[in-house]
Amino acid sequence: MKKTLILLFAGILVPALGLTVLSNESSAEYVPGEVLVKFRHGTDPVIMNRLHKGIGSVRKKDFSGIRMHQVKLPDTLSVQEAVEAYKSDPDVEYAEPNYIIRISTVPDDTYFSNLWGLNNTGQIINAIDGTPDADIDAPEAWDLTTGSPDVVIAVIDTGVAYDHPDLAGNIWTNAGETDCSDGIDNDGNGYIDDCRGWDFVGNDNATMDYNGHGTHVAGIIAATGNNADGVTGVLWNARIMPLRFMGVNGSGTTVDALSAILYANANSAHIINASWGGSGYSQSLKDALSASGAVVVCAAGNSGSNNDSSPFYPAGYDLPNIISVAATDHLDALALYSNYGASSVDLAAPGSGIYSTIPVISYGDSVTLYGEENFDGTSGALPLLGWSKGGANSTWADTGGTGYDGTNSLEDSPSVNYANNTSTWAGYMTPISSVKDNIYVLTFKWKGTLEDGYDYLDINYSADGIHWDWMDYRTGTTNGVFISDSTQDLTDIAEMNDQFYFGFGLTADATINKEGVYLDDIRLTRTPVSVSSYQYISFSGTSMAAPYVSGVAGLVKALKPELTNIQIKAAILNSVAALPSLAGKVSTGGRLNAYKALTEENLTIGGEGSESEENTGNTSETVHTASGGGGGGGGCFIATAAYGSIMHPYVKALREFRDRHLLTNAFGKRFVQYYYKYSPPVADVIRDNEKLRLLTKIALIPVVMAVVFPYESAFILALATGAAFILRMKKRSRLSVPHNPDKK
Repeated sequence: MKKTLILLFAGILVPALGLTVLSNESSAEYVPGEVLVKFRHGTDPVIMNRLHKGIGSVRKKDFSGIRMHQVKLPDTLSVQEAVEAYKSDPDVEYAEPNYIIRISTVPDDTYFSNLWGLNNTGQIINAIDGTPDADIDAPEAWDLTTGSPDVVIAVIDTGVAYDHPDLAGNIWTNAGETDCSDGIDNDGNGYIDDCRGWDFVGNDNATMDYNGHGTHVAGIIAATGNNADGVTGVLWNARIMPLRFMGVNGSGTTVDALSAILYANANSAHIINASWGGSGYSQSLKDALSASGAVVVCAAGNSGSNNDSSPFYPAGYDLPNIISVAATDHLDALALYSNYGASSVDLAAPGSGIYSTIPVISYGDSVTLYGEENFDGTSGALPLLGWSKGGANSTWADTGGTGYDGTNSLEDSPSVNYANNTSTWAGYMTPISSVKDNIYVLTFKWKGTLEDGYDYLDINYSADGIHWDWMDYRTGTTNGVFISDSTQDLTDIAEMNDQFYFGFGLTADATINKEGVYLDDIRLTRTPVSVSSYQYISFSGTSMAAPYVSGVAGLVKALKPELTNIQIKAAILNSVAALPSLAGKVSTGGRLNAYKALTEENLTIGGEGSESEENTGNTSETVHTASGGGGGGGGCFIATAAYGSIMHPYVKALREFRDRHLLTNAFGKRFVQYYYKYSPPVADVIRDNEKLRLLTKIALIPVVMAVVFPYESAFILALATGAAFILRMKKRSRLSVPHNPDKK
C-alpha cells in the first residue's frame, strides 16, 4: 500500500512523522504510546489504579480538576486498542489519544507599513488597491475605549517575545510570585517562578517565543498603542498572558494545550486566543475549554475547506464561549485560504497581510551529535559501530567501497536484491538527549533503486530504541548516483521526548524487489536558537484573524467589566458588518466591527442574560443567530429555531421589523430585552424537536404575514372582522325570533 502524507495546519504538506491515526480521523496526528482517560464522577481512586494496572499502563500526569489521567501504554498495546479497552469500562467517561496540534499561519514575507485591518484607507497590498473602510472601525472604537490593564488575554501559542519594545508594557505578571528566580512556588499553584505564564514545552517559566507565531498574534491583540513606536494592537492597553505549548517548529500536543488552558482558567484570563488546531476531536480539550470562564477565540483554519463537513478543532467545538473566526482580505472578501462554515464558523476578521510584532531568531554554533566519522571503518553486518538492526528480512550492513567517493556505506541488502515483504530497521543505539530550544537536523546522502510508490526507504525514530516509527521516506530510483540534499528535521521528535533514537528502514511489498539503498555521510546536529532583536513583519492566515476578535473582546471587557463571556460573545456577533462575500460562508454573514460591538445599544441587548450562563447555558442562538448588520443585532431565537437558519427570509424580515420598529421606542426595546432573556431555552427545545418546529411555524404564520405583508394582512383582517360581525348579527337575529310551537 502506498504511504501518504498528512496535511497539517501550517498551510504546507509536512511528513506524517510516522504517527499512527485512528481509523475515523485519518488526518489526525497523536503521540504514540499515550492515552488520555477521564473517569466518571465519584469513581474511587482504587478502581482507577486497578484499571490502569489491568491494562498495563502507567500514569504520567493527573488533571484532578477534571478527573483526567495521562497514561503511558505498554509496548504491546496500540493507542487505538487502549482507547477501546478504557472506553469499555463503565467507570470511564471517555478515552482518547494525545493529539498533536499545529499553528495555523500562512506566512507572507512582504512588509507593510499600514495596519489596514484597523483602518483601511485603500492601502495597496500585493499590487492591488484596497477597499476603503474594509476594516473593523478601530479608530471609532478607540473613541469609546482603548483597553484596560485589568483585561487579561491568554495567548496560548509558541510563546511571546515579552521583551519586544511594543509588548513589554502589556505583559501579564503573576502577583502571587514574589520572586521570579528564588526556585519557590510562592503562590502554591504548582508552577515555580511563573511570573509571566508558563512554558509547557520545557516545563519551566521561560515563555520566550523562538518561532514568531505567538509574538505576531500577541502584537495584533495588544501591541502598545500611542507610544510613537512600531504598531498598535486592537487594544492599546491590556495584559497578555504568555502560555507556550508549541515549540520551535510550531507543534505541540493535546496534553500541553490542555495544561495551558487549565492554567489560563486558574489564573482568571478573560479571553483565550487559540490560533491553532487540527482535525482530531479531543473531548478532554473540549472539557477544559467548556470549564473556562473566558471568551475562547479560535482560528477556523487555512485549508480553504468547509468546517461544517470537515470540522477543525478547537474552533469546531459547539461551546457557548467559543468564537470561530474566518479571515478576510483588504478587499473585504473571504480569503482564498480561509476555512468557512455557515453553521460552524461565526464571523470573519482581517487576516491577510497583517503587520505585527516578531522576534528575530538567531542560531548558535551547531553541535554534532552523530557524524560520518562514526560510520566509516570496519565493514560487516550490523550490529556494528553502535548500530543495530531488526525486523523481517533484515540484512543491514556496513559495506566497504560502496559509499560516496568510495567510502563505506550503510546498505540494506549487500550484493543482492532486497526480499519481498521486507519490514526492517537499522538504528543508532546511543540515545540522543533532547535539549530545549534547539533545531535538530539529520542529513545524509542516499543512492538506490526501489519499486516506485510501493517500496520505501524509511527515515525512522524511536523513543525507546525498541519500537521504531517512520517520520519520512524516499522511493523510486536515484539513477545510480548519490543524492546529497536529503535533510530531515527532527526538532518535533526532540521536543516531544526527553531522549530519542534515529535510524533508517526498508519497507517492501510482496511483488517486485530491486537493488535497494546505500546511505552515506550521515550526520545529526543540534543548533541552539535565541532571540537577538525585535522587528515587525506581515503574516496571513486565520491565525491573524482570531486575535482581531480577541482584541475586540478585550475592548468590550474594558468598557463593560461586568459582562460575562457569553455576553461579550453576543456583543461581538450581534454587531458584525454584513458582507455579500460572507453570506452563507459564516453564520453571521459578517465581518468583525469593533465600534458597533462597543455601542451602548448593542451592549444593552447583547448583555442581557443570567450570570449562570457564563459556563453553561444556551449556546446555539448566541453562536449562530446573530444579525448580519447594524441596528440592534441579535437573533430572533424562536423563529430561527423553527425555520432552521438566520438567513431564512422570514427570520430576516422579523429582524428588520425589530430594528426598524421595536427598537425605536421604549416599550419595544423593553420587549426585545425580555425576549432575549427568556426565549433562548424555549428555542433550544424547539430546535431539537421536529414536531415543535412545525407547530411553531404554524403559530408564527400570522406574525410573519403581518410583518412581511402588512397591508395585505390588514385588508384580510378587516375582511375577516367584517365577516365575523355579519355572521354574529345574523345569529343574533335568528335567536330573537319568538318560538311558536302551534304554528303549522
